[in-house]
Amino acid sequence: MAGKTVSLKDFAGQNALDRLKKAVRYCQKNPGTTLIIPPGRYLVRDEAAVRLMEDAMNGKLGNNPQEHIFTHYFPYSRCLDLSGCENITIEGYGAWIVCDGWMEPVSIENSRNVTVKGLTIDYFRKPYSIGTVTYESPEYYDVKFDGEYPVNANMPSPRIYAYLWEMGRFSSKGWDCEKKELIAAQTIRFYGEKPEAIMGKTVCVWHSFHFRPAIFIHESADTALYEVTIHSQPGMGIVGHRSENIHATRLRIVPEAGNFISTNTDATHFTSCKGELCFENCQFEGHGDDAINVHNYYYTVKNSAGSACEIMVEEADAHAQVLDYPDVSDTLELVHADTLLSVKEYKVLSVENNKNLWKSKVVLNDVLPENCSGYFLVNTTRLPSLKFLGCHVKNHLARGVLIKTRNVLVEGCTFEDSMGTAIHIAAEGGWREGVPSSHVIIRNNRMLRCGHGNHGRMIGASGICVNIDAEKTDTPNLHKDILIEGNMIAGENLPQGIYISCAKDVMVRHNEIAGCIEPVKVLHSTNVTVKENYFR
Repeated sequence: MAGKTVSLKDFAGQNALDRLKKAVRYCQKNPGTTLIIPPGRYLVRDEAAVRLMEDAMNGKLGNNPQEHIFTHYFPYSRCLDLSGCENITIEGYGAWIVCDGWMEPVSIENSRNVTVKGLTIDYFRKPYSIGTVTYESPEYYDVKFDGEYPVNANMPSPRIYAYLWEMGRFSSKGWDCEKKELIAAQTIRFYGEKPEAIMGKTVCVWHSFHFRPAIFIHESADTALYEVTIHSQPGMGIVGHRSENIHATRLRIVPEAGNFISTNTDATHFTSCKGELCFENCQFEGHGDDAINVHNYYYTVKNSAGSACEIMVEEADAHAQVLDYPDVSDTLELVHADTLLSVKEYKVLSVENNKNLWKSKVVLNDVLPENCSGYFLVNTTRLPSLKFLGCHVKNHLARGVLIKTRNVLVEGCTFEDSMGTAIHIAAEGGWREGVPSSHVIIRNNRMLRCGHGNHGRMIGASGICVNIDAEKTDTPNLHKDILIEGNMIAGENLPQGIYISCAKDVMVRHNEIAGCIEPVKVLHSTNVTVKENYFR
């Protein structure tokens, strides 16, 4: 093993997980290594991860396990832990990492120039179950689950949808249940809310919302993913946090062959990153939330005195569940909490972090207002550019691309049967996710039958929504410099094709819009030009 290329075959171990960990330790000690994982299915069983999965599936963590397992610094198991690696390539064409137990399959932390190629990630017992309705009454319905999904009456069911084979997509509205009971082998009786006439329908039951992602990229730079596939995960597909330059080419976050569910929540989610995020010719299907969401956080400001204060991420899903903080010399903007209007810039002179108390003390280059209760601070240094090129997004909950950053290009993509709006340009104070966007180009995309559901349709827009989520939603000129051209939008009798508010300097031209009552709606904006479009 003296050379720079090694094979997993070179490492002995009692099981696949043991061998993988030994191989990764070698890579950590030998920068520049390429690790070849030969083709095959590698069952990765971790006892702590199995106990966690069993606790969740037996109802010990409640009907929404997220409340227990998606918390600050929650302990979890890892498979390929590439922390501290430098100039490493993992090449796994034809290799399937099949996880037994809820874990984080790939961890890239404090690393530089890590590349993963060809690897497939999946789960032995999927974090969802699929069955068929065999009986229904006004009070309950019975579901016979396929044998690959062992079920019990205590299993969590925070999200239930039907899959409509005739339409090739999930039903437009989901539901929950009041109680469950096992009435026969693999057959659960669900009581409470349900849609009408579901006899014979295929029913999908998700068993978790957020947990650890399939791939976690944290405090790392220059990460590349080539032809990586993620088939399932009891959480998101990829989370990137406080990282720089992440490129994905021909990434697939899609169901395995013959299935129609992939990750339980977002396909990808990036917070407080910088540099460039680039996704080229990627595929996203069957995930339980947005295909991609890019933002930083609105900090709550506490104990301010002069130029010093404490900042925290509050009332938000901290998607990495590790501390978010600025670096010295970063730029923070002071923002009105009720409008998200930026009023002043500061430079960070010093930072003192306390992860146990989930806060940072910062000293800025100028004094803060005497009373900061009506303001947020937001780090505008950590706003990566985004390229989303030639991608295909299909049949999933929520939105396709959610943009809360600056310098963005979404081009040549197809969005079809997204339950929510295809592309959303936003700043969402309610989620504490910012900021208003600028320099955005949305060009030559197709948006087909998007916005059909109750999960993620913004205002009434099928194709594109530009808006603000705040206490006051009529502040003009927050989003700036947006070009929307050459797109095809085909809605299903929805209120709008394109909805624009709180924006300035927007050009909407050469688009084709059908199936929308009002093709383009503009509110609370200035210098918006709508010309040479085709509506029918």
